[in-house]
Amino acid sequence: MSLSRYYKIIFFIPFFIGIFSISGCGTSQKSDFYQLGETTNVSLLGVEKGRIIGVGPIHIPEYINRPQIVTRSSKHRLNVSEFNRWIEPVTDSMSRLLVINLSNNLNSNRVYWVPRVDRQYPLDIRIAIDIGRFDGQLGKSVDLEARWSIFDKNDRTVLTKVSLIKEPVNGGSYGDLVMAMNKALKLLGKEISEASVPFLSE
Repeated sequence: MSLSRYYKIIFFIPFFIGIFSISGCGTSQKSDFYQLGETTNVSLLGVEKGRIIGVGPIHIPEYINRPQIVTRSSKHRLNVSEFNRWIEPVTDSMSRLLVINLSNNLNSNRVYWVPRVDRQYPLDIRIAIDIGRFDGQLGKSVDLEARWSIFDKNDRTVLTKVSLIKEPVNGGSYGDLVMAMNKALKLLGKEISEASVPFLSE
C-alpha cells in the first residue's frame, strides 16, 4: 500500500465515524398519545331533553397538568414519561368525559360545561369538582381523589362530598393505565350522578 493511500484511509475513518454518530443521535423514540373519553348513549340523540345541568369548574393539580403522563413509583416519587403523552390538555379530556358520563347517567342531553355559551335557560343544578390526586402505578392501580359540590338553581351549595376511588390496572402498559384512569373517572361520574338525583326531582 502506498503512503498516500494509507493517509487517505486514516483521514476518512474519523469522517465516517462522525457521520454514523450524527445519524444515530438523530434517531429518537416515537411518542404514543392517549385520550380519556366516553361515548354518548344513542337514546340521547335528537331533540333536547332532560334537566339542565352545569359541570364546572373542574380543578386539577398542577403536577398532572402537562402533556406527559405522570405515574407514581412510590409515595413521594413521581415519573414523567416523555414518550407517553396526552393528545390534548388532560383537563379537556376529563371535562368532556364527565359531561357525557353525567348526561348518560341522568338521561339528559342538556348537560353543559360551565361557563356555557347558551344562557337562555337557568341551570337546575351545577356540579363543581376539585381533583386532589389522579395518578397510578403501572401494573398496579390508579388513585383518584376528588372533592365535589352540588349547587342548586340559586347557586347555593346543597351537598359536598369526597370520593376516594382505586381502580386496578390490568396490565403493565401505559394503555392499560389510561384505561384504568378512564374507569376511575366514570366511577366518579356515577357517584355524582346518584347523589344528584334527589336535587333534580324537586
